[in-house]
Amino acid sequence: EEMRFTASPVVELPVGGAVLTFEQDNDSFEVGTSVWPSSLVLVKFVERCLRDPALPFADVLRFPGTRAVELGSGCGPAGLGLSRLGLTDLVLTDIAAVLPALRRNLRRNRGHLPRAPRLAQLHWNCPAHLATLATPRRFDLLVAADVVYVQESVPHLIAAMDALADAERGVVLLGYQIRSSEAHQAFWDSVPAAFPVIEKVAREHLDPDYAYEESDVYILRRRPRQ
Repeated sequence: EEMRFTASPVVELPVGGAVLTFEQDNDSFEVGTSVWPSSLVLVKFVERCLRDPALPFADVLRFPGTRAVELGSGCGPAGLGLSRLGLTDLVLTDIAAVLPALRRNLRRNRGHLPRAPRLAQLHWNCPAHLATLATPRRFDLLVAADVVYVQESVPHLIAAMDALADAERGVVLLGYQIRSSEAHQAFWDSVPAAFPVIEKVAREHLDPDYAYEESDVYILRRRPRQ
């Protein structure tokens, strides 16, 4: 069952005992202002892992003390969902045109979040933005959902991931759906140079109510898990 929310102005995400709500603007020219399924799949996968320590991803999801950043936060579902689940040291990023939608949904859901994530403008090809974010140190965890859709942006995305993730223990939690075969090919050809360890989460580890044919979750690492 493909999730299509195109008609709905507000998308609900039940997570951590609350219901987060995301306003989306489907008439906007910015892709970032819509809710994409893989962001919800990602959050519900994490929620399931946190409830079931037997799943093999506990090392990625130890949130206390984890410094995290989301790339392409859009209108906020992945980042705000993970914030609800206890990822408290978190920066949500997107381009300037998308930040108002993100800020609106942060305000909307603030009462359900243990701590408000920070918001920051990030153009993936802007060294100054990357340098500012990576101060005082790089991130333990990068989150990204549905960010691979334009072939031209793929090298910038991977360079940004490489610049922001801790060189030793940086991990990427990626919600993924093929949007363009060219972008798909370019991404998977280039990403191993920065994150050589690539693990696709088995379908049976996803939340069965949030598992769609087209959406996958990947975990990318700098080096094999200890």
